[in-house]
Amino acid sequence: MNIWATWLELIESILTSLSDTGLGLGLAIVVATVLLRAVLLPLAWPIAYRACLRQKKMAKLQPELRALQDRFRDKPNVYVEKMRELYRAHDLALVDSKSFVGALAQLPVFLGMFQVLRNSGDGVRFLWVANLLRPDVALALIAALATALMMAVNPDMPEQLRIVMVVLPCLLAVVAALQFSSALAIYWTTSNTFSAIQTVVLHRVVRRRARSGATDL
Repeated sequence: MNIWATWLELIESILTSLSDTGLGLGLAIVVATVLLRAVLLPLAWPIAYRACLRQKKMAKLQPELRALQDRFRDKPNVYVEKMRELYRAHDLALVDSKSFVGALAQLPVFLGMFQVLRNSGDGVRFLWVANLLRPDVALALIAALATALMMAVNPDMPEQLRIVMVVLPCLLAVVAALQFSSALAIYWTTSNTFSAIQTVVLHRVVRRRARSGATDL
């Protein structure tokens, strides 16, 4: 049995079932995306939580890291060793392998949606979009704004990189949305908006736990 083909058929059947309830394909994509992201939450939330704690700890260490960099500018090997010692002292790994593996485990969902939706929606209308199989400029811009929102709501993003890390993904989203179907643009908009909301809630939870002493920051 081809597991990947079965997975794609499952996604297609979910979209078809939702669409046949009267939602239409456009709203079916929105609902299916939210449902799939919700199903992934037990896996995605711990990963995002670990990443949030790591970002906050890294932000606190920036002055010490800069001091080490200035002190051992001409001794890169010593700098790396001192940096490792600093990370170990604050219970930080250079690479968070658990988060990487967890993120990798979510790829089948995102790749599956991409493969199904890139060829979906021929002749189907949604709002002002006459054909969901074709790209739409306005929808591409909305997808880009959702991408920018997803990046901008992260309060731990380095200020010196904030503009680049918001604008660059936004531009890439526009280019991608104009190259593929409007069905995919709806998916990206919904998924990135979900991610933005998840990030806001996550940081509030972390701040509340930090104030109560439940989290070591």
